[in-house]
Amino acid sequence: MADIIQVLTDVFNPINKYVWYVAFVFLIGLGLYFTYRLKFMQILKVDETSKLALTNINADDDKKKVSSFEAFCIGMGARIGVGNIAGVANAIILGGPGAIFWMWIFAIIGSASSFMESVLAQLYKEKKEDGGYHGGPAYYASKGLKSRKLGIVLAALTIIAFGVGFVGVQATNCAAALSNAFQFEHNDIVFGLIIAAAAAIVFFGGVKKIGKFTAKVVPLMALAWFFFAIIIICMNFSGVSLAVELIFQNAFQPESFAGGAIGTVIMNGLKRGVFSNEAGLGSVANIAATANVKHPAKQGMIQSFGVLVDTLVVCTITAFAILSFTGWQTLAKNPDFAGSVLVQEVMRATIGDSAVYILAAFILVFAFTSMVGYYTMSESNMRFIKDDEKLINVVRVVIIIVAFASCLIDVLLMELISDTFMAAMGAVNMCVVLLLSPKAIAIYKDWRKQKNEGIEEPVFHKDVLGGDTDGITEWD
Repeated sequence: MADIIQVLTDVFNPINKYVWYVAFVFLIGLGLYFTYRLKFMQILKVDETSKLALTNINADDDKKKVSSFEAFCIGMGARIGVGNIAGVANAIILGGPGAIFWMWIFAIIGSASSFMESVLAQLYKEKKEDGGYHGGPAYYASKGLKSRKLGIVLAALTIIAFGVGFVGVQATNCAAALSNAFQFEHNDIVFGLIIAAAAAIVFFGGVKKIGKFTAKVVPLMALAWFFFAIIIICMNFSGVSLAVELIFQNAFQPESFAGGAIGTVIMNGLKRGVFSNEAGLGSVANIAATANVKHPAKQGMIQSFGVLVDTLVVCTITAFAILSFTGWQTLAKNPDFAGSVLVQEVMRATIGDSAVYILAAFILVFAFTSMVGYYTMSESNMRFIKDDEKLINVVRVVIIIVAFASCLIDVLLMELISDTFMAAMGAVNMCVVLLLSPKAIAIYKDWRKQKNEGIEEPVFHKDVLGGDTDGITEWD
């Protein structure tokens, strides 16, 4: 097993490095361009996006369709996961406290990209045999750019990147946190079986049941983590000012333990930020497409707000929980205290051994709700390739196996593989979004026009786009 891990590490290390150079250009460059075209909507209209995200909480009357709020919660379930705890810890370990600053910057930029891809997903969504809507990069590439082959490539890449890569990262970090809390022989196998069994129960329940489950769990999960982390911060309150100083100082003057280079800080901030909020990857676009809304811009604004909540709120709370503890640097130097284990040890030192078990429970719920979201994306993309229940069941079984198997392998290797596919997915998706961006901008302008006319609930008609409406089937 050790030899296999080493071979895979040697193969993916150089690939990961160069793919991320390309992904950086597309994710940041195009994110800035979209921010300009949207007139800084994600910042200046945050009051509107927040109201859209947190209203219409009751599910849609049609049991086969996902409500706007449910789509928001499934998206947050995919975003709020191990990345908000283990990912933040690894960003600090590898890039220093300054990586948190760059996570903030990239979240603001990425929220514009999230709007664009979510709007396009809504525009080119289609109804499948299960009675619900499905969409995402594969759909808007195929229908918008009229390239079925490109759509299949994006669908397959989505299944691999999220159904395998991201699910694997969530499961392996979850198993690591549980193993650190409950130490007994073959605990990785036991926890792997528990995670896989729980996933199987939900996966075979259908997208609508997933929506109902996540809509109930995500708000409670996020609030519980928020208050628990606040307690840790308050107990280490004397270190908060130092934490703020470290974040801003290290963002431009990295310390030696962070690699000694500003590029290391920035790149780690980007990687862990994108892993956490998934802006520009097309993942949440798959979920945004399932929402039953009257205007594509509505779901775009909702998911844009989700990026800000994920990084500026949840990730920030985790970062301060770590950095306010004055002994965090000593713990971070221990190679056994990576990811969620570092957070566990910080909390153990703050409130005692009970914190290890509490955090393990949080990681379990965070990881599981994220896996639910990734399964939803994978199912949607398999339905794009071929809408066949037998193939959907194959996808379910494969993801369940991945959830179990990843609990038995090295965490860092799983993250390396996942990061590589994540970068590839982001680069390809952003290229497609750029080509279709005029339509997304036109849709946003239509939303603003109707709102300025006093229309409370804007309704979209595809004739707003002129004569180029080929492939748009659900907005007649």
